[in-house]
Amino acid sequence: YTVGGTGYLQNPQEIGHGYEAPGTKVKRPKGKTLTWHFKAPMVHDFMWAADPDYIHDTLIMEDGPALHFFYKNKPEILENWKNLQPKTAEAMRFFSENVGPYPYEQYSVVQGGDGGMEYAMSTLITGERSFGSLVGVMVHELAHSWFQHILATNEAKHEWMDEGFTSFISDLCMNTIMNENKANPFEGSYNGYYSLVLSGKEQPQSTHADRYEVNAAYGRAAYSKGAVFLSQLGYVIGQDKLMATLKKYYADFKFKHPTPNDIKRTAEKVSGMELDWYLTDWTQTTNTIDYGIRTVSESKSGTHILLERIGLMPMPLDILVVYNDGSQETFYIPLQMMRGEKENPYGQVKRTVLPDWTWANPEYSFELSKSLSEVKAVVIDPSQLMADIDINNNIWLADSQ
Repeated sequence: YTVGGTGYLQNPQEIGHGYEAPGTKVKRPKGKTLTWHFKAPMVHDFMWAADPDYIHDTLIMEDGPALHFFYKNKPEILENWKNLQPKTAEAMRFFSENVGPYPYEQYSVVQGGDGGMEYAMSTLITGERSFGSLVGVMVHELAHSWFQHILATNEAKHEWMDEGFTSFISDLCMNTIMNENKANPFEGSYNGYYSLVLSGKEQPQSTHADRYEVNAAYGRAAYSKGAVFLSQLGYVIGQDKLMATLKKYYADFKFKHPTPNDIKRTAEKVSGMELDWYLTDWTQTTNTIDYGIRTVSESKSGTHILLERIGLMPMPLDILVVYNDGSQETFYIPLQMMRGEKENPYGQVKRTVLPDWTWANPEYSFELSKSLSEVKAVVIDPSQLMADIDINNNIWLADSQ
């Protein structure tokens, strides 16, 4: 047999199945057995797989661990499994640079299981799939090394902190290493969350994993809504602050089993903002976000814009105004209970910071200095990173009036 999985092989000289010389095997003496001895420090789970027909390839990263690949010798999958190997190295570098250093000396990608499943230092992946699918599953399961096997949150209580954060960083990784170049790499997660809301089956993310009424509600709360928690946090505090939060969270809490309050407090320390409201509404309720542009009208000083909060969850707002001459400007409305303001995410566009919006007030208005005849469009959240469940009322167009 060729064996691979979690841990470091302690006796390759006795086994000789490829860890030092890929492809070599030791013939078992008649009546004798061979024992593979693995050691795995600082893990809370493990996996092993064995097959006499595994091909075993090794890729030693200059700036990282040894990567091992175990897969069946089937002509139809060989090319994909060979091409998977440099992509695994790219993903390992991406996660180490954007979350924190991978602390182990090896990682094994093993053909097996019934889909894709993460384990400490390893994953099982069904191997007969398209190259894009093979890379996508590898990236997702490898990302779990950081959020499940190193940070190690309690998945029965806080599954969204593992599956959601893993989905977030793996979407970013795929957008980079597969050259997807998506404007919003998290679009699939947002759509999954929206479908959950429309289903009427949503339960708070604080629900114990065993207490969801249907599996789809669990899956979308954990994966989709969990990923949106981070991407939308970037909208609230700024993208640079979000990535700094992830790095500090990993550095401070690796091997410590963090809870939701730990990611919230980390984001508060990095951003200088108060974020209790965000953690509470997003994870402990099913309150939704829905803002709208009620009216855009002529006023004595220029143009009057009246906004409304329809959903129960409050948010800060970015407002884009486009004028007929092609010029643009943005307006930022902080949420009062944030006790802070993010930096201008549209650095090349003039921004005006308006007075805070108090959470209890369902309406908010402000004035433009230019007349209504000069205004072409008004848009709430042009980034679409705020999970507004009805974007139809987020845009006002002069031509449609």
